[in-house]
Amino acid sequence: MQSILMRLHDTLSNLGFNLDREDITNLSTKLEKLEKTKRYSLLLSEVFKCNDIDNFKSLIVEVTFAYAFETVNRPLIYKVTQSNDHYSSVDFLRKTENGRKIYFKLRANQHCSQIKEDIKNQLKLKNMYSFLLDVTGKHEEIVRLQSNILSKTQDKNGEPIKFLITEPGVYNVVVAQISEITFGMVDKSDCMLTAYGAPYKEEHEQRKILGLFLKPEPHYPDNILTIARYFSRFRKTIHAILFLVSHSNSGPLDLDLSYYLVPNTNLVSNSEAQFLDREIMPVLSPWLCCII
Repeated sequence: MQSILMRLHDTLSNLGFNLDREDITNLSTKLEKLEKTKRYSLLLSEVFKCNDIDNFKSLIVEVTFAYAFETVNRPLIYKVTQSNDHYSSVDFLRKTENGRKIYFKLRANQHCSQIKEDIKNQLKLKNMYSFLLDVTGKHEEIVRLQSNILSKTQDKNGEPIKFLITEPGVYNVVVAQISEITFGMVDKSDCMLTAYGAPYKEEHEQRKILGLFLKPEPHYPDNILTIARYFSRFRKTIHAILFLVSHSNSGPLDLDLSYYLVPNTNLVSNSEAQFLDREIMPVLSPWLCCII
C-alpha cells in the first residue's frame, strides 16, 4: 500500500499544487497521526480522492481541526448521525469525560448561496433595513457569514438537515472558518454582530443586522420578522458558534487556527459556556486580535 505521503502527492498533483511545497510534509504528518487512531478512515479517503480545490480546502480545515483535538488527547469521532431516522451526519462528535456530547459541524452545504439571496431579498424590502453596503462592504460580509452558518443546519426552505437532537448534556456547535467565507477583514465584534445583531453593538457599529441568536421583538418590520422565523430553529437548537481564524503564517496546506466561541444565551448558561470553552481552549489558541 502507498504511504500517506505518496498518496498525498498524487492528490495534490491532480489538484495542481506544486509538489516542492514545504507544508506538504506537515500535512502528511497530521494525516499519519489521524490514520493511527483508526477513527478517521473516511476523512482520509475523502482527502485522497478529492478532485475539487474548494472541497479540498474544506477537508484541510477538518484535518486541522481533528489533529488539534487528537494532539491534546481529546479524541473525536468523525461523521456521526444524531438520529436513526435521519441519514444526515454531523462532522465530529466529542464525548467528554463527564458524559456530555459536543457535536461540531464544519462544512457548508451547497444551498448556502440560495440562503444568502433569501436574506438579502428580505433586507431590501424596507429602507431602514436596506442592503446598502458601507465603504468596507461589512454588511455583505456579515450576511455571507450568516448564510454559510445557516447552510450547515438547514436547507433553503428552513427545514432541518443537521442537529436533530436537543436534550440535556448534548451541545450543537456550528464551526465557521472566517477566512474561507469572507473577503475582507472581520474582527470579533463582527462575530458578535453575526450572532446577536445590532442591539449588542454601539450605535456607530450597527449595520441593521438581525443576529442569528437574537429573539425578535413584535414591533420589528414584517420582513425582519420573516427572517427571524427563518432563524427560529437555529436559535432553538444551536448552542454556540465557534469562529475560526487563520494566522498570517498559515499556508493552504498547513493551517494555524485560533478560535472565538460565541454561546447562544437562549440555551446555554454561563457555566455551560465555560464548560464548552474549557473543552476547546487546550485545542486551539484563543483569538486575541484581528489576525486574518
